[in-house]
Amino acid sequence: MLISKFEDLPSESATILFGGSFNPPHIAHVLFTVMLHLLMPASRILVAPTWSHAFNKSLLPFDKRLKMLHSVFDDMPWVEVSTIERDLHESTSYTIDVVRALKKADPERRILVAIGADIVGTLHQWKAYDELEKLCDFLVLPRVGYHEEALPIASLPNVSSTAIRDAIDEDTPVARHFVRTFVPSSVLRIYREG
Repeated sequence: MLISKFEDLPSESATILFGGSFNPPHIAHVLFTVMLHLLMPASRILVAPTWSHAFNKSLLPFDKRLKMLHSVFDDMPWVEVSTIERDLHESTSYTIDVVRALKKADPERRILVAIGADIVGTLHQWKAYDELEKLCDFLVLPRVGYHEEALPIASLPNVSSTAIRDAIDEDTPVARHFVRTFVPSSVLRIYREG
């Protein structure tokens, strides 16, 4: 089920899986978790970086992305930075594998996979989508420029990790301003480390 209305939010505590490449993490990722916490304060939010991208996207090393996520989220007690994708020892990361593992660990707990409205149109392409639909629900948050139904809350900034990497490489005054605006300073420091 796509959850795009407040009345469809579960009243019970749930596990919210927020996965992604986080290559690097940026302010929209942080705001996303804050919004999730405000919507469902009793729920457990797992921020799970991709082990290896299903579409062969080039990624920073897993440990570096993990370190960046810890630098941002360790002071937020409602967020758990998870190594579940690495721990599954899969060569390629798929949401279905993570959801199966979470269900196996706690069969009765409801699982919500948090996604931006920009993802809704491609969900049917996800591996084992029919099974995934039975095991979890999708919590849809708005994204600027996308008109799919989403929870009626403020849209996240229209920023991407790709745009941030491009701006870091460009290294002009405008690009540096863009990076400072959207990248937490702790993430930028780790990103620039050898």
